[in-house]
Amino acid sequence: MSLWKKIASILSSQPSQSDVNAFWVTVRCNRCGEIIRSRVNLSNDLSAEYLGSRTSYVCRKMLLGESRCFQQIEVVLKFDENRKLLDRTVSGGEFLTQE
Repeated sequence: MSLWKKIASILSSQPSQSDVNAFWVTVRCNRCGEIIRSRVNLSNDLSAEYLGSRTSYVCRKMLLGESRCFQQIEVVLKFDENRKLLDRTVSGGEFLTQE
């Protein structure tokens, strides 16, 4: 087996740790109907909000489609101290289920 095949087999056999810290958002643009999917890294993309002794997290993303129009879609996600989704809002689009 060549060196590159060994490296590829090692990398493909290990479970991906990046998906453990991922939260996926899927929205449809109100203007053109394009479906946009974006990944939120729960370890790096969240900003902490301190409310007394409690900590919560917020993530604001501006999404832009690729082909049809240049409408900006703003997504605001609020998480608890365990990084579980509490609330979500979208402006310029609508949320879709991740099917």
